Amino acid sequence: MMHKVMLIDDDVPMLKVLQQMVEWESLNLHVVGSTYSSAKALLMFKETSPDIVITDIGLPKKSGIELAAIFRQMKPDIRVIFLTCHEDFHYAQQAVKLNADDYLLKDKLTAEQLEQSLKNSIRLLEKTASRLDKDVSSYNRELFKQGLIQKVIDGAPPESTVEYAAQLGISWGYPCFMMGTVNIKFSTYERLYDQSNLPLIFYAIYNIAMELSVSYEGITPFMDQEKLVVLYNYRVNLASNAYLHFQKYLQELEDRCSRFLKLQLSMVTVTDRIGLQSLGSFYHQIVQHKNEFYESNELVVKDVQLLLQHIFLPSPQGLLDPYKSDIERAILKDDTESIRNIVSTMGRNAQEKRIEPSEFVQDLLILLRSIDIMFSKWKSNEAIYSYLSFARTLEDVTELVVSKLTHITQYRQKGSGTAVKEPKLQIIQQFIDKHISENITSIDMAHYLYLNSSYFSRYFKRLTGINFTDYVHQYKMGIATKMMKTSSQTLESLAMGLGYSDRTYFSKVFKKYIGMTPSEYKTKHAVSRYAK
Repeated sequence: MMHKVMLIDDDVPMLKVLQQMVEWESLNLHVVGSTYSSAKALLMFKETSPDIVITDIGLPKKSGIELAAIFRQMKPDIRVIFLTCHEDFHYAQQAVKLNADDYLLKDKLTAEQLEQSLKNSIRLLEKTASRLDKDVSSYNRELFKQGLIQKVIDGAPPESTVEYAAQLGISWGYPCFMMGTVNIKFSTYERLYDQSNLPLIFYAIYNIAMELSVSYEGITPFMDQEKLVVLYNYRVNLASNAYLHFQKYLQELEDRCSRFLKLQLSMVTVTDRIGLQSLGSFYHQIVQHKNEFYESNELVVKDVQLLLQHIFLPSPQGLLDPYKSDIERAILKDDTESIRNIVSTMGRNAQEKRIEPSEFVQDLLILLRSIDIMFSKWKSNEAIYSYLSFARTLEDVTELVVSKLTHITQYRQKGSGTAVKEPKLQIIQQFIDKHISENITSIDMAHYLYLNSSYFSRYFKRLTGINFTDYVHQYKMGIATKMMKTSSQTLESLAMGLGYSDRTYFSKVFKKYIGMTPSEYKTKHAVSRYAK
């Protein structure tokens, strides 16, 4: 029986790599469609109804995980294989319980691995569908749980909320609650994981929390966007200590995340007696105001009234201006110790003045961006800017800023290196120049060099510090910027000449590496020429 396969990856060359990697027909498989867009993937899924989906996790707009959940709702017996860029992903595999057939590393993917995963998916497809009802009901239960936490956050009437919870098998029979919010410490995350894996890691933490809650009466974890919310319904009883019960659960959750995922967490725990209808207002207070920012990674609130007494002050204009020249000098001297000291001083200054956390982080983002533009040769990794926005504590923010500035320092050094003198890199560059109007993949390059494609990918990244696809895109976008300044050819013609048959995809790649759309770039440089 021939099974249908759909491929999804926002990197178009990777789609070509996948299609070239195995003999699909010999496996009784037929690729019915491939796309780089999550929106197009949904339409294509409805039109083709594939049996197997191979999707990148880190897609824009909707992640591969979100797409898989939608696909499974539309077709419960769909088989899913996830792709990821992260080399240490085995940490997460111990904890993640998504109903996926495999998680494959893109940079190390071989034809043998892909073929083995596909054969496993085929075997699962050909089994009986006895588990379908269970899978669908499990998925629906998670949807209803999302509805339950939303009722709590919105402050719905307690009677209807308790009744809703009972339908899910959750008994909230006592009047008192404790609440905890659990967040990732992103300075530990960015050392190990790629940003595209973030939804999956959140899911992993939630699964650990769910598994652990079975042993702790009254505790219910919820996944709420980029955080975990834990509610503990308890009876006031002098014979037992509810606070210790809750703290023991949270401590074990933290220990397991450290052991399985190598991550640290930051938590706010409200241990005062809270009524069900009041949980929502305290939740909003914690999330919006970052009460724990200047405290520690684990803030315990024993009196809910103290939450309302946290007062932060607006950030004065130019708060970080005095530090910019010091940071620039430290980067030029490659003095990472001074960088850490300067960032620590900025943090202490903000803490002493009780600057509103979000405003302080915004000032840091502006400062980092200006330094990044000044020193970075290529468009830099945007992930840390996102992590800074999510970070909940000054300690986490400080470590992220130090990491970013240290990276800029090291990257500046590499920028003046002589890697191009490496003989094989010269050959690679010549091949790219010769085939500039083609969609070149790492498999094409590996074949030309008579190398195993997996080995070539690792070799190239070790040689240049970036993967082959990024290198080709960066090189082509450099050519595109020069041509847009000097040539009058249309954007379609330019894109075609550089191997991009789709103008939309060319514009997307251009913005990723240059920081603006082709139209914005042409307008900017037209204005510059006019001004001269």
